[in-house]
Amino acid sequence: MKYVCGINFFSNINEKLKNYPYLNKNIDCDILIIGGGINGAIANYFLSKEYDVVLVDKSRIGCCCTSMATALLEYQLDEYSFDLKSLDEEKIKKCYNLGLKSIKKLQQFMKLHGNYCNFSKRPSLIYSNKKKDKKDLYEEYLFRKSHGFPCYFIDENNNPFNFYVSAGIFCKNGGAELDPYLFTKQLIENSKNQENIFENTEILDIKKENNKFFCKTTFGEQIICNHVIVATGFDFKFVKHSDLCERTTSYTIVTNPLTDLVWKDRTLIQDVISPYHYMRLLPDDRIIFGGQDTNMKKEIDTKKAEKMYQKLFKTLVEMFPDYADEIQIDYKFCGAFASTENNIGLIGKDEDGIINFISCGANGITNAMIGIEVIQDILKNKPNPYL
Repeated sequence: MKYVCGINFFSNINEKLKNYPYLNKNIDCDILIIGGGINGAIANYFLSKEYDVVLVDKSRIGCCCTSMATALLEYQLDEYSFDLKSLDEEKIKKCYNLGLKSIKKLQQFMKLHGNYCNFSKRPSLIYSNKKKDKKDLYEEYLFRKSHGFPCYFIDENNNPFNFYVSAGIFCKNGGAELDPYLFTKQLIENSKNQENIFENTEILDIKKENNKFFCKTTFGEQIICNHVIVATGFDFKFVKHSDLCERTTSYTIVTNPLTDLVWKDRTLIQDVISPYHYMRLLPDDRIIFGGQDTNMKKEIDTKKAEKMYQKLFKTLVEMFPDYADEIQIDYKFCGAFASTENNIGLIGKDEDGIINFISCGANGITNAMIGIEVIQDILKNKPNPYL
């Protein structure tokens, strides 16, 4: 199944990750991580400090759905708090706080290893240009204010943005941004197990015998390990409970660099229209603009993708009419995306003892930075309040 399509921006403009070999012998380890996207890289970075870890990817590290991410890092979830029926009010508050904690954890990583992935804290805005959404946005605003999340409500009367806002919630310290490909590169190249990272090494089968996992690769080699962590993004081959995730195709365009674009505080912007959209400014003043999600079938429909890119372009021009003659599409790409009913990750052990590390929803990166703490406790048989 094809999970990405098009020439994506991040892996195209950046210095590539150094090459890693494919596995050509049988090996033993404590933990096998399957998947070299951003989740696998996060797991590998933290766990290789304590354990004998092997990481494998069936292709090139960081070059599938990770490099297709727009990387708007926010504490909020994709749904309103009152729509998250499987979470009570206290748990939603905890989720929001975990999102903020995750952003602080990313800051700590940059402080330790340097900021080589264009990480920056940013304000965030969720908004609508339709009057019918005002009531729901105001209810969400009241939820946040009542639980101590700094934000203010904006409408036509106090809108500081240069596009129409019927209603919105502005959070001054609500998010952050980074280059997802370069962040993966930083994680991988600062991990403690450089000799145990393998590209072009696909796992075909996993069997469990006597509390050991036997994992067979494409070329017949075998990895024997005590724990398997599945961090395969939206490839659910080894995910037993994939029915908990709804998989879609998400579309993205990247514009040419724009001159003199007025964009308040380089805010991360997301609307609540259906299908929804999200955008941010890249360091060279391009706009990366994503959304228009459609149901994902067996293959990405390239003809449909072209239609979605044009819809995104039209929406962007309508939003910034003063730049209609200047805006061009320099990059267009699409990829698999998935979300759960409660918009949080699919993290934990299945019945066979395989550990899932699937960060679904728009907050995949922030979910993963906290989710790895859950996995660390699972490996130590310690209870975790957020499991």
